Amino acid sequence: MAITKIHPIKTTLNLSIDYICDPSKTDEEILISTNGCGYKTAAIEFQKTKESTNSTCKNLARHLIQSFMPGELSPETAHQIGKDLCEKHLQGRHEFVLTTHVDKGHIHNHIIFNNVSFIDGKSYISNKKSYHNIRNISDSLCKNNGLSIATESDASRFKNKQSGTSYKEYQERKKGNSYKAKLQYTIDAAIRKAKDWEDFLRILQEKGYEVKYGKHISFRVAGQERFTRSKTIGDDYSEGRIKERIELSVSNEHIRRPITRHSASKVVDISSNKLAQDSVGFARWLKLQNLKSISKSWSSITASTDIHSFYKHIGNAHDELMHLQSTIKDTEAEIESTQILIQNIHNYTLYKETNSKYETASDKDSFFRSHEKELILYDAAKQSLNDSITKDLLLSVPDLAIHVKALNAKLQKHQTALITIKQKIKIANQLRDDLNKYLRSDNSLQYHISK
Repeated sequence: MAITKIHPIKTTLNLSIDYICDPSKTDEEILISTNGCGYKTAAIEFQKTKESTNSTCKNLARHLIQSFMPGELSPETAHQIGKDLCEKHLQGRHEFVLTTHVDKGHIHNHIIFNNVSFIDGKSYISNKKSYHNIRNISDSLCKNNGLSIATESDASRFKNKQSGTSYKEYQERKKGNSYKAKLQYTIDAAIRKAKDWEDFLRILQEKGYEVKYGKHISFRVAGQERFTRSKTIGDDYSEGRIKERIELSVSNEHIRRPITRHSASKVVDISSNKLAQDSVGFARWLKLQNLKSISKSWSSITASTDIHSFYKHIGNAHDELMHLQSTIKDTEAEIESTQILIQNIHNYTLYKETNSKYETASDKDSFFRSHEKELILYDAAKQSLNDSITKDLLLSVPDLAIHVKALNAKLQKHQTALITIKQKIKIANQLRDDLNKYLRSDNSLQYHISK
């Protein structure tokens, strides 16, 4: 089941895009897709499209949210459904940024798309008809993926309802010290992997959690003083709901789509971690975990132990990215110019006879009014083709179409390579940040011990 909502964005478009692309919500930016723009420059590119088409529309973009039932599908499947929804509803006419959030009990997609089409400059019309189209497409995609279909009222009973978060808990989440937040993320990840309840408990214990049985099941991780009842995180984290979500996840295992993940992970900044500052033993344990994480990431990137080789690796990756982005732009420009050439040849050939009749018409004004569109398209095509109009050119459309197809295949390979190199850079940058954080933490720990 998926519930859809849409609303306009009139201001602070950049903040909205930053929010939906938050790495902590999108599995470290793995679950992000775009069309016609980059997710870090989308706000600027939306504005350029608006300016280039002379649009006076007040809405900057539209924000579409597509929410799924907890445990019904994997994040990768949800993301693909979002891509299919964009393709069918927007039909390649609008730039968009699609992200899938996995930080809550229920997986949901955020789609922010330009209110102005970069194809013809027309503004998106949001009304009952367009919304019903979104709902119908979404329901159809859910059905095709074996998901249930339900109404808003049905979904509200299952929506992840979290109790009010205290200011202290909010601050702890921001600092990365919240035990509740860590438990929530761990439970969500374990549900997706677990085969049954016992397997779920085994995964939690492997993650370092101690389990306490009673009226309500509770968990505690190393360094935590008190147990946390899972039901205090939200309605979807009670023992009963977790078991239901595991069953749903297992029953939908056939629609899960594999995704390649990397071992690179963020280290904990000991210098800003309150628990580490209060406990030397816990700080040493964190330092060891940080070192293991960095070593694992380093070995997966390069066999060299030389820091200069590592930074050279980053530089080469950035050079490769710039070259690939330039190649993609050139290929896209060639595709566009070839498609325009094909369209102009088509219009010139199709309306040439109409123009000849116009030239010999006794009442040109009347003839023009009756065939205004055809004559304008013919004239525009003739001016564009200019002196290049030859018999060979007019007969070259099939060859040009084959050329466009080859260019699109080439573009697709480049875009696949772009995803790979971006992931490569992200992993390398993450390791660089982890190294710097580890060194700061090491200095902080030595100072803390010396006191």
